[in-house]
Amino acid sequence: MWALIGLIAGYSLGALEGETFIGVTLGLALGLALDAWRKTADLQSQLEALQQQVATLHRQLTGSSPDKVAQQPGPETTTTAAANSSLDAISGIWTDPHGVLTPDVPLQAPPQATTEHTLPASTVTYSMTSDAPAAQSALDAATWQQHASMPTQSVLKPLFTLFRNVSPLVLAGLAVLFLGLSFLATYFAHQGLLSMELRLGFIGLCGVGLVGVGWWKRDRLGNNAALLQGAGFAVVYLTLFASCKYYPMIDSSTAFALMLLTVLAGSGLALMQQSQALAILATAGGFLVPLLTSDGSNRFVALFSYYGLLNAGVLLMAWLRQWRWLNWTGFIATFAIALSWQLLNYHSADYALVQPFFAVYFLMYLLIGYWFTLRQGHQSRGFIDGSLVFGLPLLSFSQQLLLTQHWSQGDSLSAAVYALIYAAMYGLVRRQQREDLRRFGQIQLGLALMFASLVLPFSQGASWTAFGWALEAAGLCWLGFQQQSRASRAGAYLLMTGALLAFASELPVQTGNLWLLNGDFINILVLAVSLLLLSLSHDRKPAATPLLPGENSLTLLWFGLGWLCWHLAFFAELDGHLVQPHLWQIIAAALSLGLAFWLYQRWPLPTFQRFGWLLLPLLYCWYSAEFLRQLDNTSWQPVLSLTGMLALALVLFFHYRWLQRVKAPNTLYLLAMPWLVGALLVWQARYLANSWQLDNQQMLALFFVAVAAPMLLCLWLSVQQRWPHPAAPALFLTRLPLPWLAGLLLLWSWSLLEPATGLPLLNMPDLVMLGAVAVAGLQWRAIQRALNPAPLAAQLLAAGAFVSATVLLVRAIQLSLQLPWQFDPLWHSSEVQLGLSVGWTLLALVLMLRGHLLAHRLRWQSGAGLLAVVLVKLFLVDLADAGSLSRIVSFITVGGLTVLIGIKAPMPKAAVTQ
Repeated sequence: MWALIGLIAGYSLGALEGETFIGVTLGLALGLALDAWRKTADLQSQLEALQQQVATLHRQLTGSSPDKVAQQPGPETTTTAAANSSLDAISGIWTDPHGVLTPDVPLQAPPQATTEHTLPASTVTYSMTSDAPAAQSALDAATWQQHASMPTQSVLKPLFTLFRNVSPLVLAGLAVLFLGLSFLATYFAHQGLLSMELRLGFIGLCGVGLVGVGWWKRDRLGNNAALLQGAGFAVVYLTLFASCKYYPMIDSSTAFALMLLTVLAGSGLALMQQSQALAILATAGGFLVPLLTSDGSNRFVALFSYYGLLNAGVLLMAWLRQWRWLNWTGFIATFAIALSWQLLNYHSADYALVQPFFAVYFLMYLLIGYWFTLRQGHQSRGFIDGSLVFGLPLLSFSQQLLLTQHWSQGDSLSAAVYALIYAAMYGLVRRQQREDLRRFGQIQLGLALMFASLVLPFSQGASWTAFGWALEAAGLCWLGFQQQSRASRAGAYLLMTGALLAFASELPVQTGNLWLLNGDFINILVLAVSLLLLSLSHDRKPAATPLLPGENSLTLLWFGLGWLCWHLAFFAELDGHLVQPHLWQIIAAALSLGLAFWLYQRWPLPTFQRFGWLLLPLLYCWYSAEFLRQLDNTSWQPVLSLTGMLALALVLFFHYRWLQRVKAPNTLYLLAMPWLVGALLVWQARYLANSWQLDNQQMLALFFVAVAAPMLLCLWLSVQQRWPHPAAPALFLTRLPLPWLAGLLLLWSWSLLEPATGLPLLNMPDLVMLGAVAVAGLQWRAIQRALNPAPLAAQLLAAGAFVSATVLLVRAIQLSLQLPWQFDPLWHSSEVQLGLSVGWTLLALVLMLRGHLLAHRLRWQSGAGLLAVVLVKLFLVDLADAGSLSRIVSFITVGGLTVLIGIKAPMPKAAVTQ
C-alpha cells in the first residue's frame, strides 16, 4: 500500500517540478521501504508467537519443563511428529524458493528426523547465520519442501522476501544517495567546479567505498551488505559512463574495459556471497546510470555497447546460477529501454548500427531461458520460465518490426529469420534427448512454426498483432496448465483479450483476390485456432490444477469465440468470392463438424464435442435470416438445389454421426434436425409453386406432399426403430410429428374451403383431405400399438373423419349439380339436405350396428347421438319444405333406416365393456 502511495505522491511532486522520473523513483523507493518496515514488524510478531507455540507443544508432549527433556525421552514417532510440526511452522514463515538471499546449493532430500527428543524451542530462531545443527537441519528441510512446490508459488514472493529481509532505512538511504551522486555528476558537468579528475574521482571513490564497506562488514551487516555493495557498483557504473560520455578523460575502449572489469567484479562478489540481491542491485544500478546522466544526446552506439556489457554479466550469472529475478531484471531493463529509444529516436538510417545490438540481446536471453531450464534441480527438473520464454519473442519481434518498417518485405524476412533461429534451438534440444528439456523443445518448435506461419501474412501486408498475440496466448496458456501456474494463464488470457481487441479494430473483414492466400482469412483462422487451443489446454489440464476464479466459464467463452471466428473466416471468404455463397457456407459448417468429429474420435475432448452442439443453432439462425431476406424481397430462391441437397446431406450425415457418440443427447437435438428438414421441404415447395406458377389446387397438393412425405418417413423410422440414436418410443411417436400434424391440420382446413373442379373424390381438395386423414390415422395406429394413448386423441381423429366424410358428400353433390361452393346455396339446396340426412343416418346405422355386435356401448351411443341430430334436422330443416320430392325421400329413408336400427341394433347391456 505504501509503495503505491509513494509512487503516486512522487509522480505528482515530480510533475510539478518537471522531474517526473526522479519523483517516481524516490516515491517508490520510500514507499517500498515503509512497506518493508511494516512487514518486518509483522514478521517479528509472528516469529515470537511461533516460538511460544513450539515451547507449549514441547511441554505438552513431554509433560515437564524443557530442562527435563533428557530424563524423559518419548517414543520415536512422537518426537518425529513434533519435529515435523516445528519444521512445517518454520517453512510457513521462511521461504526463499528462488535463491534471492540464500546460497544456491543443489537440492537435497529432506533430512530424516532420527533424534529421540523433540527439537528445543531455543533453536527455532529467525537467523540466516545460525550454527546450531538442529536449526540448520530444520532450515534445510523447510527449504527442500519449498523447492518441491516451486512451480506453483507466486512469482512475486521472492521479491517480497527481498524487501522483508533488509533494513528499510538502508534501502531508502542508498536510493537517495545514488540519486544524489547522479545529480552531483550532472552538476559538476554544467558548473565546471574543480577539475574533471577530482570531480569524477570523488564520485568513483564513493562507489568503491560502499563496495568495500559492504564486503568488509558482510558478516555483521548480513543482508544489508548486499545493498551497500550493489549501490557501490551502481555508482562505479555511473562514474565510468560519465567519464566516457561527457568528458574526454578516457576513450571508449578503456571505459568499456573498466566496465567489463566492474561487471566481472560485481558478478564475482555476488557468486562468492551467493547473493542474488547484490547481483540484482548492481545490475539495476548499471542500467539506471545512462538514464540519470542523460543530456538528451542520441549517442546510441555507446549506450547499447554499455548495455551489451551489462547483459554479458547477466549471461555469465545465468550460466553459473539459476537466479530468475536477475534474469528478469536484465531482460525488462534492456528491452524496455531499447523499445523506448526506438519509439523516440530511431531513424531508418540507423538500422545498420542498431540491428547487431538487438540481435545480440535476443540471442543472450534466448540462451538464458535455455540455461534456466537446463540447470534446474532434480525436484524442479524441466521447469520453464514461461514469462521469459514467451515474453522474449513478443518484445524482440516488436522491436524488429519497428527496425525494418522502412523495408517493403522487412516484416516477412524478420519472421523467417526468427523461425530459423527457433528451429535451430529446437534441433539443439532434440539432439540432447533429455526428458527435462522435452517441454522446452516443444515450445521452441511451436514458436518456430508460429514465425514461419507469419511469413505469408506479412508478405501480403496483414497485421501481425492479433495473429502473434493469439499464438503467444495459446502457448502460454498450455504451459500454464502443464506447470499449474495461474499467473501464466492469467497472462495468456490478457494476451488473448488484446488479440481480440486488435482484431476488432480492423473490422470489417477484408477478402483478397486470391482464395485463402491474402486478405484476413489466415489471420482470422489463426485467431480461431488459438482460441480453441485455450479451450483444449483446459480440457487436458492435470487433475489437481488450481483454477482461477471463473476460469471454467472463461474457457467456454474462449471456445465460443473460437468457434465463431473459425466459421467467420470461411464464411467471409466464401461471401467475398461467390455470388450466392449461402449454401456453400452451410457445407463449410458441416465439414467443420466432420473435422471436429474426426478429431474427437482420436482425442475425446469436450472442445471437439461442443462443435456438434452449436451446429443446429447455427443452421436455424442462418436459414431464418435467409428466409426473412427472401420474404422481404419477395424473391424466392431454391433452398434444396443440387448444392443445397449436398449441404443438407452433409449436415445430416455428420449430425447423426455426432449424435451416436453423445451419451445423453438433449431431447431437442433429437427432434430439431427432422423439423429443420421438414421446414426446408416446405420452403422448397414454396419456391417451386412460385417458379412453376401453380394455381391454388396444385399448390395445395404440392404442400401436402412436402408435409406428408417427411412425416411418413419419420413414422417408418420410428416403427422400424431405424433412428441413428435410440430414444423412448414416446419421443419419436408423439412429439416428433407435432409440427407435421399442425401442417396437416392447416392443409385439411384449406381443402375444406378450396373450391374443387373435376370429378367427385378425384379432385385435389378431396384427395388432400383424404390423404391428411389417412396419414393422421396411420400415425394414430402406430401410437396405439406402442403406447397406451388417451382416448381424447381418438375422439378428435374420429371428429375429423366425420367432418371429412360430410364435406366429401356435400362436394360430390355440388360437383354433380354444378352448385357454387358457398354456404348459403348449399344449405338451401334440397339435394344437399337429402344427402346429409341419408348419409348421416347410414353412418349412424353402421356405428350402432357395430356397437351392438361388439357390445361397445360408447360406439352405439355415438351412432344414437348422430341419429338424434338427423331426426332434429328433419323436423327443423327438412319439414319446412315437405312438399318437395327431396324432403319426402328424406323422411321415408330416415324413418325406414331408424326402424331397421331399432330391430337389428338395440343398445347393448350396461354390463358390457365400455
